[in-house]
Amino acid sequence: AIIARELELRLIDTICIASYHDYTSQGELKVLKGPAAEVVGDNGGKGVLVIDDLVDTGKTVKLTRDLLPNAHYATVYAKPLGRPLVDTFVTEVSQDTWIYFPWDLGFAFQPPIRERG
Repeated sequence: AIIARELELRLIDTICIASYHDYTSQGELKVLKGPAAEVVGDNGGKGVLVIDDLVDTGKTVKLTRDLLPNAHYATVYAKPLGRPLVDTFVTEVSQDTWIYFPWDLGFAFQPPIRERG
């Protein structure tokens, strides 16, 4: 939302893919929600910016590229295996680095609110 605001974009969509099922190991990829038809268009997503927080092995990007082959792919963090699959990234980290995002942490690991009961 912040990037869309800064770029004055009015059409925002999500692609929902599950790959990490227990925060420690990557499992089979599952598309939970694909892009809207308006986003794909008749040109494979040309002019679409796809943003992800991290490209790790590249499996998710490969699947997303199947859905939007002509989009521009940008990530915050890129690991060596996934780096060649994105067009733009902010920081490269080693393949064995585990990224702890602010929404996953407190003073210790914090489960999502829905799981706190």
